[in-house]
Amino acid sequence: MTPKQFLDLVEIRVVIPSIAPLLFGLVYSQWQYARLNWVNSILLIIATVSVHLAVNTFNRYEDNKRQKANQFLRESAAGDVITDKQVLRVAELLAVIAVVAGISVALLTDYKTWIIGIISFLIGYFYSAGPKPITNTPFGEVVSGITMGYLIFVAQVYVNTRMTLFPSVLFQWFVVSLPLVIFISEIMFANNIADYAEDEENKRHTLVHYLGITLAKRLYIMWVVLAFIILMVASVINWLPITSYALIVLLPILLKNARDFVNHPIKEETFILAIKNLVILMLGMTVVVLVGIGL
Repeated sequence: MTPKQFLDLVEIRVVIPSIAPLLFGLVYSQWQYARLNWVNSILLIIATVSVHLAVNTFNRYEDNKRQKANQFLRESAAGDVITDKQVLRVAELLAVIAVVAGISVALLTDYKTWIIGIISFLIGYFYSAGPKPITNTPFGEVVSGITMGYLIFVAQVYVNTRMTLFPSVLFQWFVVSLPLVIFISEIMFANNIADYAEDEENKRHTLVHYLGITLAKRLYIMWVVLAFIILMVASVINWLPITSYALIVLLPILLKNARDFVNHPIKEETFILAIKNLVILMLGMTVVVLVGIGL
């Protein structure tokens, strides 16, 4: 297996949904609570990214067994032939790395980190495995968004601050991270919109199947607007710094990318726009919070 094939296999290009809440959680911990723990943060980053890559790899392994057609399962360029056994071993290795890093950060904190980690690991497993993977249901977008956008954010803020997890605290963190939850869900949504015809052939009934392609495209645009409404509300109630108002300048850019995608939803050509939108939002939220720390 060549390095290029390995990176393609683990889908390194879509690791941004894991990085976004980790990075934002780091700066938010400093802005809101003035607390950082670099050892815990690095271990959590290793564990989270490894889980994400392991799930991606195992998902491709399962897809190869389940689907009738999957043109993007293996890289077709010249190089070593990748067998299903190799794919499974890569997934297992990444899972081991995730477990070791996850246990390490849990031992350095307390049982709450164990709970968050176990829940995330179980969701990651059932997301792509079992007789009815979550990714093949209409709940894939919501589950992926909440797991990566909210639970990872909660884990990052908690291992840095060790805040008492009162319901009011968890609700505040949910509202603050909700724009990331939405844009992470948008990546899964965009994937399912682009794969609509193939998924119908393979009897993979995602959210797009139940909404219909026309309504799904409209909802894809509406979610962008909703994320910015939440950002402005969080700024008004001081759950985000005053500098967050500046994020409104990004809305036209993100709306244009979203419209360009729904007007031409071809995975090889426009799916990247969903990832670009998350990157733009993540960097924007990180920068305004960093600036807010200095005020």
